[in-house]
Amino acid sequence: MTKQEFLLEMDTILDLPAHTLRGNEQLEDLKNWDSTALVAIIVLAESASSVQISPAQIVNCSSVADILRIAGVAESSV
Repeated sequence: MTKQEFLLEMDTILDLPAHTLRGNEQLEDLKNWDSTALVAIIVLAESASSVQISPAQIVNCSSVADILRIAGVAESSV
């Protein structure tokens, strides 16, 4: 999964217009960032990386870029 594909999926999960997220956003600034979004992001990240991700890993993230890193989404994939 490319970075752009991952971000588009996150847009959908967070009920944002397509191409809203760029990767530099702070999670606390996202109005729909809640426990439901957190669970959906874990599922998305695990499907992108084939690695088990714990809720604590996502909770410890402060930005979209942190989630991209955990998900193993290549920064160069645009």
